[in-house]
Amino acid sequence: MALQPFRDEQLNYFKFASIVLDEFPKALRQTFTSMWDNTLTHLPGHQPWDDSAAVRNKFLTSEGGPGRTKVPTNLSYEEWDCTALFQATIYAKSFALPDSGGHHKTLCELFVKPRKLAHGVFHASVTSPSGNNAETVALAIDQVRLLRNSLFHSHTSEITKATFDQYVKHAKDAFEALGVKTDPIDIIGGLTESEFPTNKVRKLEEYIKEENRAFVSFLQQQNQHLEGISSDVKALKHKMEVMPTKDDIFKMLEQIIKDLIQAPAQNKPDKNLTSIKPTKDTLLDTHTADQDRKQEEVPCSSHGLLKVEYETAVTHLKSDDFVSALQSAKRALDITRTLFGEEHPKMANNHLLVGLIQIDLGNYASAFQSCQSALDIRRKHLGEEHPDTAKSYFSLGVTQNSLAEYAAALQSFQRALDIRRKLFSEQHQGTALSYHSLAVTQYSLGDYVSALQSDQRALDIRRKLFGEEHSDTANSYDSLGTTQHSLGDYESAQKSKRSALDIRRKLFGEEHSDTANSYGSLGATQHSLGDYKSAQKSKQRALDIRLKLFGEEHQDTAESYSSIGKTQKKLGELTLALQSKQRSLDIRRKWLGEEHLDTAESYYSLGVIQHCLRDYASAQESKQRALDIIRKLFDEEHSDTAKIYDSLGATQHSIGDCASAQKSKQRALDIRRKLFGEDHPDTARSYSSIRKTQIKFRKQTLACQSKRRSLKYSLITSELVSQRAREALFPLMIHTTSVGDYESALESCQRTFDIRRSCLARETQTQLKVTILWRSHIIP
Repeated sequence: MALQPFRDEQLNYFKFASIVLDEFPKALRQTFTSMWDNTLTHLPGHQPWDDSAAVRNKFLTSEGGPGRTKVPTNLSYEEWDCTALFQATIYAKSFALPDSGGHHKTLCELFVKPRKLAHGVFHASVTSPSGNNAETVALAIDQVRLLRNSLFHSHTSEITKATFDQYVKHAKDAFEALGVKTDPIDIIGGLTESEFPTNKVRKLEEYIKEENRAFVSFLQQQNQHLEGISSDVKALKHKMEVMPTKDDIFKMLEQIIKDLIQAPAQNKPDKNLTSIKPTKDTLLDTHTADQDRKQEEVPCSSHGLLKVEYETAVTHLKSDDFVSALQSAKRALDITRTLFGEEHPKMANNHLLVGLIQIDLGNYASAFQSCQSALDIRRKHLGEEHPDTAKSYFSLGVTQNSLAEYAAALQSFQRALDIRRKLFSEQHQGTALSYHSLAVTQYSLGDYVSALQSDQRALDIRRKLFGEEHSDTANSYDSLGTTQHSLGDYESAQKSKRSALDIRRKLFGEEHSDTANSYGSLGATQHSLGDYKSAQKSKQRALDIRLKLFGEEHQDTAESYSSIGKTQKKLGELTLALQSKQRSLDIRRKWLGEEHLDTAESYYSLGVIQHCLRDYASAQESKQRALDIIRKLFDEEHSDTAKIYDSLGATQHSIGDCASAQKSKQRALDIRRKLFGEDHPDTARSYSSIRKTQIKFRKQTLACQSKRRSLKYSLITSELVSQRAREALFPLMIHTTSVGDYESALESCQRTFDIRRSCLARETQTQLKVTILWRSHIIP
């Protein structure tokens, strides 16, 4: 039966949908099979692709094992949709190639991302300019991906002939580059309206719906996975074990003082110190009064002055007075500089001492300068391959990591590791610490696979050196569990975190901050596993410990309240969740102030709970406050800004303010497209979200138009003016105010008044009621 109702543009849409939904998966499966058969023959036990469970498991192994890929290897590849096939080809680690620096990257990272295509733009050519076959394959597959996105991101079911012809040309070029026959595309593209069967259209409509449902399902899974990582970010965050502790600084001071005592040449007065006099802050308890009187004439002892400053620093550190300790360390640095000059080896120790204290004070920019100075001196005098040089690289990496300069920190930690492995071999505690710090930075860079390897190596060394029941071993278990969690391997993460908790309970007891951290981290993983009862129990234990150790008003306590509120929400305990989130917000506002990232997070999560409780007005207020803070902290184009815009739009949608909702969601989409590109779960979620609002807004607009047409018809019939005009205009007035169209609402009300004045002049009281009602809708 011919599809007479369909226009050419509609037919083009269904023909293109047929190409995308029927032919694209076939082409991608053929390409994947060819890539597997021809490029992975070097793998041990490789066999051609036959879609057996054995060969699918080999692909899973080459991707890194369970939890490392989004490809459903448990299913026949005939059931893999386009999304899965893109993941199995240009995004797959199996087909990664080395870049110019020797680092393996996926085909997308090597050949697609560097092109930085704007939204809605296709590759002008899919043929590699240099004749690189791998690049040609990558570009052709990405062209298929872009064409598929143009279908599913379209807001209309029509395609013009010019656009359709362009799509067909791009598709054929991509197929030819992949070595796939283009005959099916030609056949579908040449179908006329009478040749395109009705049942095919119906099947395509259903297929499109199924694809959209599958795509939304994929996005929801991605969203749950990302929420599992981000919502408990503080509970899951790596503890920066590499940060210097007070004990670390004590040990360094003890070594410096020991070196000073063992240097007899420095016991003599130094002529360079004639201008340096002890101050009130130096504790010269061992000096006699006679020595003090002679201080003006006799040069100061370098040994005495330096020792006093170092001992003073120790005294301040013991009382947790890091500010005063830093002042003493800086005076010692000045004395050493005057004695020996800037580039003397002793200056390196002093620079590093100052840097470590600055790190503890959170003054990372100054600490970076101090650690860099120490490194420069040690490289000059000790060479590259020396334990102290490795320490300086390591300390520099700590400051860079704290400054969020992760790429630079990675280089510093890697250099420290290389030196330590060469000097101390693999089985050394310094090597283990370097592996751990490397993992922390790789994690911060989002390279979870590399972080997992580094975490595992650190754990193996520590178990061998220290045994199972050691604090460093517990730290490695916890760090490994965090990385496994972020990779979606929740079962392994739970096992690792449970091991860390058991060790810490045995070493430190139940009421210890590290034990509380383990309970909180374990609860986050249990939450992601869907075991909400166990998660609530673990998080409650963490909260109880922190309340006892730190009291109610402490940042860690606020973190626990926020985390347990998330689980209470999942359990349907919305009232309790609201209380927990509100408590977390109150603490953070008091201790961190209004304009802080954690405060913004509390406002946002509170707004989510309020939305669930249908308190949309409060939810809108909380989310707007979170948005204002985030925009001030990070400016407009930030992932958190986009997230809150999208969430705010959802609340505005629920209120019925579709105009504002569409504006908020569009802003979220614009930011995500600019930050992440077109093919990203967050971008796709924005498309799905904004489509819902557009549909609702369109329905409201159509409803408004229908009411206007009804009104026009009523006004034509004069005998029904007074009755039908009231019936038609009043709902229109209510509708236009509900969608924020106040100008139209005012028009409608004025028209109502005019009609009533002419037809019911004496109904003054009725006019007053309508005016009051109108105001109640316009001015809440």
